[in-house]
Amino acid sequence: MTTTAPRRSSRTKLTAAGAIAALAVTGVVWSQRAAPAAPSVTAAPTALVAPGLVEAQGERIALGFEAAGRIVELIAAEGDAVAAGQVLARLDDRIARARVARAEAGLAAAIARRDLAVRGARPDERIAAEAEARAAAATAHERALARGRADALHAANADAVALAEVDAVRGQAEAAEAAAAAATARAALVRKGTRAELVAEARAAVAAATAELDEARALLDQHVLRAPRTGVIVRRLHEVGEHVTTMPPTTVLILADTAHLELRVEVDETDVGRVAVGQAATARALAYGDRAFPGKVVRVLGELGRKTQRLDDPRARIDTRVLEVVVALDGDDRLPLGLRMDVALAPIGGGQ
Repeated sequence: MTTTAPRRSSRTKLTAAGAIAALAVTGVVWSQRAAPAAPSVTAAPTALVAPGLVEAQGERIALGFEAAGRIVELIAAEGDAVAAGQVLARLDDRIARARVARAEAGLAAAIARRDLAVRGARPDERIAAEAEARAAAATAHERALARGRADALHAANADAVALAEVDAVRGQAEAAEAAAAAATARAALVRKGTRAELVAEARAAVAAATAELDEARALLDQHVLRAPRTGVIVRRLHEVGEHVTTMPPTTVLILADTAHLELRVEVDETDVGRVAVGQAATARALAYGDRAFPGKVVRVLGELGRKTQRLDDPRARIDTRVLEVVVALDGDDRLPLGLRMDVALAPIGGGQ
């Protein structure tokens, strides 16, 4: 009897403990089923931030002379705004100007010869030539009569006229006849004018002289440096008195279009899928505080390259490959070329 009672008491305690545990498990399961499921939260897309440098729209133009020589005048200074065709500098052009003067004189002489060949002789020259022909004919007629008289006299009486005198008269008559023929031929040529071949030769000489003058003027123009387009002189690399060459070419001035600025942004290769043409961008620089400069992506280069922009962050990697993206800035803000900026590219497609 004494041993049975404790056993029953132990069994009762175990049964109560099991019931309590079962109720606890049932409550946990019920609470999990009754509690509503928490909604899933999708993280908002973040902007891509990459370093960029301010550049002029388009490439900077290195300006130099087409001829070698010494600089005698430098009109443009750094920071000057210039227009297309404006004279920026000059070389010593004394020899080139002398060549132009010589070519102009040669052209004037060729034109005079051509005009003479085309117009032919003047009226008074024609009259003179015909008069000379008539005079030569009259002289020849007179010599011929004298020859006839001498021949007749010598035939009638050989002792009356010496044979030497007769020969002299005959020679004079023949010479006069030849001179008359020559004068008549010259008068005929004067009346006909210059031959067509001579006229063509004179016209060709004028064309050649014109070409020589054009060449001389072109060489003279190579001593003047003009702006090829509107822009701003950002560098002046030489001064008056210095000598420039063409092989290799000497760069005297550098021109850039600072009226339209753009940013050349380097995007890490792991983020190239997050950029596209037309994407909105916002640029900031330490020099301008919280001021933001809006823009948009206008070009995405199709080839990865080495990173060229160095950041102040010592933890930034410099051995990574990047994709260059060009961002055109809105407005007409005058930012200095080469300014480093942080460019935030908006998410593509509204967060996709």
